[in-house]
Amino acid sequence: MSKILRGYAPSRFGQLHYRIAKCDTPDALPPLLCLHQTPSNSGDWLPVMEPLSAKRTVIAVDTPGYGMSDSPPEPVTIEDFAEIMAQFMADLAAEGEIPAGQFDVMGFHTGSIIATQLARILPERVRRAVVFGLAAFPAEQREAKLANLLTAFPPPGPDLAHVEKLWAIIGELSDPRISYEERHISMAECLRLGGRMPWGYISVYRFDFLGAMAEVAQPVLVMNPEDDLWEPTLANSHHYPNGRRVDLLGVKHGVLKLENARVVCEIDAHLS
Repeated sequence: MSKILRGYAPSRFGQLHYRIAKCDTPDALPPLLCLHQTPSNSGDWLPVMEPLSAKRTVIAVDTPGYGMSDSPPEPVTIEDFAEIMAQFMADLAAEGEIPAGQFDVMGFHTGSIIATQLARILPERVRRAVVFGLAAFPAEQREAKLANLLTAFPPPGPDLAHVEKLWAIIGELSDPRISYEERHISMAECLRLGGRMPWGYISVYRFDFLGAMAEVAQPVLVMNPEDDLWEPTLANSHHYPNGRRVDLLGVKHGVLKLENARVVCEIDAHLS
């Protein structure tokens, strides 16, 4: 039976849904908070949660508006998400779910940005970070991407044009080894969100990620699969003053499952 349990915690936008794999060894390392990509959920981290929990408690949380977490009334900022996650970890510590004090943070795409902002605002609490893919763009490029969101992700209409467009995007981004059933499940999760599916991207493109990276002093492991953020990650990982990049050639979306052993080894070495 899986050791991963589920729970809910309060936030200013309602309830946060999370998964937790506890480590009960007396010499456990600081807990690890995992933050998913848009428009997914904490289930993305399931392939790595149990292996990593051998040495530390691992928590994966649904960002507000995604998964089974309650949604804010409108798109919010990366700063909002980071503040909510900081309070979430403080609340878990107060309840005895995790040890008080320092913790590590890991993110994927949107989660990488939230993780970076957490490390930036909590230099004494966030010990180390791991990020997968850097949506790091200059201001004019972010503005263009923001303007193009409705074209990229049209709202639901009277036909299935938005579904066909989404299916094509999933097919383009997914590693060929990801089954059609898994892709279908991913699309169903996106469709469940309705018109707020791209809200996380709004938060991303309004945020100065490049500026935030430069202000993170903690050690950062940049994992770079060959997905849609391969190029910006190659170009910008050096903005972390204490960063180290690992390129994962030949694997697209699905890296946590497809390169599981290598990914776990790299993460564990960095956090240990």
